[in-house]
Amino acid sequence: MVYGRSIAIGGCLLLLVITLSAIIFYLSLGPCPQGTFACDGSTLCVPQRQICDNRTDCEDGSDEHPVECGLLYGSKALTDKIVGNAIERRRQQQQQYPQSKSTHGGRKGTSGELINATLTYLFIAEISAYPKGICTCRQRTILYCGRKAKLTRIPRLSAEVTHLMIGRSNLTLRENAFIGLKHLQKLSLKHCNISHMPLGTFNGLHQLEKLDVRHNNISTLSAGIFGGLNSLVWLFLISNQLRELPLAQFVDMPHLEWLMLSDNLLTLRNEKFPHMQRLYEIYLDSNIIEYISEEMFTNLANLNLLDLNDNRITHIHPRAFWGLNDIRDIRLIGNPLKELSGEVFLRSSYLEALSLSHTPLFISQQLIGSLNISYLNLTGIHFDHIEFAAINRMINLKYIVFDRFYFCSMTPQVRMCKPNSDGVSSFRDLLSKPVLRYSAWIMAFVTVLGNIMVLWGRFIYRDENIAVTMVIRNLALADILMGFYLITIGVQDYRYRSEYYKVALDWITSWQCAAIGSLAVTSSEVSMLILAFMSFERFLLIADPFRSQHRIGIKNIFIALLIIWLMGVGIAVAPVALWHSSTKFYGTYSGTCFPLHIQEPYPLGWQYSAFIFLGVNLFLLLMIALLYTALLISIWRTRKATPLSLLDCEFAVRFFFIVLTDVLCWAPIIAVKIWVFFNYNISDDIYAWLVVFILPLNSAVNPLLYTFTTPKYRNQILLRGWKKITARRRAEPSNGLATTIATATASSNPDESSGKAIPLTVNH
Repeated sequence: MVYGRSIAIGGCLLLLVITLSAIIFYLSLGPCPQGTFACDGSTLCVPQRQICDNRTDCEDGSDEHPVECGLLYGSKALTDKIVGNAIERRRQQQQQYPQSKSTHGGRKGTSGELINATLTYLFIAEISAYPKGICTCRQRTILYCGRKAKLTRIPRLSAEVTHLMIGRSNLTLRENAFIGLKHLQKLSLKHCNISHMPLGTFNGLHQLEKLDVRHNNISTLSAGIFGGLNSLVWLFLISNQLRELPLAQFVDMPHLEWLMLSDNLLTLRNEKFPHMQRLYEIYLDSNIIEYISEEMFTNLANLNLLDLNDNRITHIHPRAFWGLNDIRDIRLIGNPLKELSGEVFLRSSYLEALSLSHTPLFISQQLIGSLNISYLNLTGIHFDHIEFAAINRMINLKYIVFDRFYFCSMTPQVRMCKPNSDGVSSFRDLLSKPVLRYSAWIMAFVTVLGNIMVLWGRFIYRDENIAVTMVIRNLALADILMGFYLITIGVQDYRYRSEYYKVALDWITSWQCAAIGSLAVTSSEVSMLILAFMSFERFLLIADPFRSQHRIGIKNIFIALLIIWLMGVGIAVAPVALWHSSTKFYGTYSGTCFPLHIQEPYPLGWQYSAFIFLGVNLFLLLMIALLYTALLISIWRTRKATPLSLLDCEFAVRFFFIVLTDVLCWAPIIAVKIWVFFNYNISDDIYAWLVVFILPLNSAVNPLLYTFTTPKYRNQILLRGWKKITARRRAEPSNGLATTIATATASSNPDESSGKAIPLTVNH
């Protein structure tokens, strides 16, 4: 086969591209596998279980950040208190270890003796009466009755029990159910299918500190049900069916610190918490509260944390939080708030954390201007609903959480911003990963050098068809623009290395960002339009060779190329003129300034981005694929009956690889763009791979394909190019060589000298 070498070279290049794409994608994946936590500013991965465990595993301490740990596990203060109490209790218990000899013998005080003493302490019960074989005694006075117990009532127990934990049962509670347990400190009745707690259930439990009745079916609580629980500190009523809760009865628990009423059906209409001096935290999340009145929390002067997440709150009285003099953390996530006055926080002088995620609020100066907080959660709030200038005026703000990384570019003075990367950029670097930096520079080098070689070769050798030369030059010129775009990104990354956060806002709002973004879009669109034009011309030439008199002439090709460039530049520049600012389209969503807009489905400017990638590019891609499929079918059907030259077949083979590469580059980008509109999240790693490697890949591969798969061009450039350059330097009359080349060109292209229309073909 005459053009077999072109097929072999094109196939090898295509295989190399696919392999390289897979390697780059693998290397661009995040440094940490699933189930681990990536430390800020490093590649160290810490298991999730080691986050907020009071041990610093990251060098920067990001795994033990007090604010974030508080959000993960409730109040950091109460978490410390839980851990501190547990450590102190264990220390006291260890001091009570029996000093008997080891059952295995040995001297007193040996390690074996200590182990045996510990085991003896843990497994020997002091409880004299309990259902053996059903319940298990632990640490002498702790009784656990699990799923195997299948209790239907509270069993008869001796007074030594200090901790009673019953789970996965079907309990029916009665009055005085725990009357004999005068030393009981903790009572847990989780997943016990309890539907009713009669008055007097907890009589006699004067030392009870923790009552946990989570995950039951309790719908109402009798007034006075908690009477006598004077020592109660924690009350957990999470995940029940509570519809009404007389708040006045909490006055009987003067030591209550932690009240958890999450995941119920509470509305709290016309309800008011009594004076509770020691109540520090209330969790009312996942209820159906619709309105927060002025008096609901007015008596809770020492409250530190108020969780109202995921309710149906539409209005909050402007003075609803005025009585919370010591409030530190307010959470309003997921509420359909129609309005929220800045007056609400006017007297919250100690407020440190505010969570307004997934609310329809407009974050303005009027709302947050009076706040002195250090933590702000705005996840799920649209970009155009945030007044970033107001956030930048909050001098004490240290930690902020947005929905997307590019929001962080608008608040560069906030050093702790989450998420800390979009896969391409981080708070410190424009190109966050080394593989992205190397890939950008390599792709830029290959793109610029390859296309310069093409332009140089097409200008040096003039024995080709003028029409082909004109089209190839313009395609190379369009592709080389992508190389200049990558060089600019690489230079900016080098300039701002480790200090990107200082200039991020200036960069994404600059005219330079808009300029290189327009350059990249112009390159991609002009390249696509030229390939579509070449597909159409090939189809007319090869699929219908008997109508050669209708082939496109040089003048028409010139006009077509001019129109293509005007269309490409117009598509790229129109958004800047439309939104009158680079930050509205090119810079806002990425420091790379390319408007792919796959981070979320409907950001500002998504219509134009969708028009480019799902309108223009998808149409051109389908057009190229259909035309080339029809062309190949025509060749296969008519190659025996049609005077189709080997030259046309050779060009068809080369152009097949160009089109296939173009499809392989644009197909994943278009597929991801469509995927986003179905509300599927695209990982940061995929985004980085698409923008830095896949997008410029077509511009880098095109010159390789139509250079090394062309026998004549390959031989002239690679084998005889250097000899011709040196020979030209030694030649005395330079005009003589030019005359010789011109004569050879004229003799090999008779149609060109006669002014007839010339097809887009390559002569040997």
